[in-house]
Amino acid sequence: MTQFYFVLTNVEAESILKEEIRLRYPEVRLSYSRPGFITFKAENQIPFNPLFCRVSGVCQGRFKKSELLFERAWVYAVDEKLTLPQDLKELSDRTLFKKGETVTLIMMLSQDEYWVGSYLLLSHHFQIPGEVSSILEKDVPSRAYYKMAEAFEAFDLPFDHEEMVLELGAAPGGASLFLLEQDLKVLGVDTAQMDPVVKKNINFKHLKCPFETLTEKDFKSNVDWIVSDINLPPTVVLREIYRLLGFLEPRGLILTLKINDLKHLEVISTVREQIKKFGFKKVELKYLPSHRKEIALIALHS
Repeated sequence: MTQFYFVLTNVEAESILKEEIRLRYPEVRLSYSRPGFITFKAENQIPFNPLFCRVSGVCQGRFKKSELLFERAWVYAVDEKLTLPQDLKELSDRTLFKKGETVTLIMMLSQDEYWVGSYLLLSHHFQIPGEVSSILEKDVPSRAYYKMAEAFEAFDLPFDHEEMVLELGAAPGGASLFLLEQDLKVLGVDTAQMDPVVKKNINFKHLKCPFETLTEKDFKSNVDWIVSDINLPPTVVLREIYRLLGFLEPRGLILTLKINDLKHLEVISTVREQIKKFGFKKVELKYLPSHRKEIALIALHS
């Protein structure tokens, strides 16, 4: 029996998503799509959980507004220019889904076009219709602030007071700022200048050198976390992470891996097992709301 699936993703990631589907799910075919909303079909029901999307699930099809007779549902406007009808907004606002429950998601594509899907609400979901960010916009040095904040929220990262974070490619300081706001100490490595609001923080230290030159002698104390949002191929970033793990023993990694070339999907397919070889028990990949052609890797020792 033919089964349809839906995906909500950021427009910048659509090409990566389609290539991922081609590689991981060769039995799946592209069906209907609009910017940010794509459906696929398979001849039989399959485990369908692509990485490069905010959320995916089983697609129940296209509905007229008069057919949306759900007692509980979240409602999401795929095009941010759209305004939800008041009755659907009220339905969404009063509906609460708990982790472990199956979400009914109504997706509004135009004033006259609605699609309905369902998915299991997992611990790393944001519990927001459409899996968009709950982080309020503010004046920050860079977009890395939001990516770090979203990773912190999605994975409930276990930061402890005044732990030491090594951030590779820290400038101009978006991620550093968020980490400092969590009462962490940050050692930022970058040849470029840091934003003044970060640089003046007493818990921030700037190593103005290429991260590739770091050696054991550069660290006078233990590093608890390694963070990276470097705009380099994942092969380059991971090579340096593996090198650093030769003499550092962080309890966690928070890496943003850039996928600017489709060939890098092969790296992503094996990265979990490679990271686990260094003793990390939990290794997760997640496409965050602020992502473009990139994905977050979270690794924890326990």
